[in-house]
Amino acid sequence: MTKRTANGTFAPGTSGNPKGRPPESGSARQIRARLAEDGEDVLAAVLAAAKGGDMTAARIVLDRLCPPMKPTAAPVSVELPEGAGLAGTARAFVDAAANGTLPPDVASQLVQAVGHLARVTEIDELERRIAALEDRNQ
Repeated sequence: MTKRTANGTFAPGTSGNPKGRPPESGSARQIRARLAEDGEDVLAAVLAAAKGGDMTAARIVLDRLCPPMKPTAAPVSVELPEGAGLAGTARAFVDAAANGTLPPDVASQLVQAVGHLARVTEIDELERRIAALEDRNQ
């Protein structure tokens, strides 16, 4: 028996359905049963539509056959020109992606990181300049 408070709500930490919903209950079970019955026909229709030029159907098929590539976890290295500064560093990442030594998604992330670093550097420089001006005026 579930515990309820005086106002009829469930007591904290007490579930209103302690056994939980049975697996594959409700519409999920019905959908799976229908797919088991008609799945082959649906697949054939989608493939036929894709072959006939239906780009939505083609996308469905391709998304299943060739899922989007996931970013690589393999370490990569890029030689950065000495004294290149932020712009030169970003350019090195773009060049590395262009010549195939750095995956484009990694290059993009690194260029964005350089952009964020440029903004932080700019703020730091502005703070130093403001402090110097305040010191002169005192």
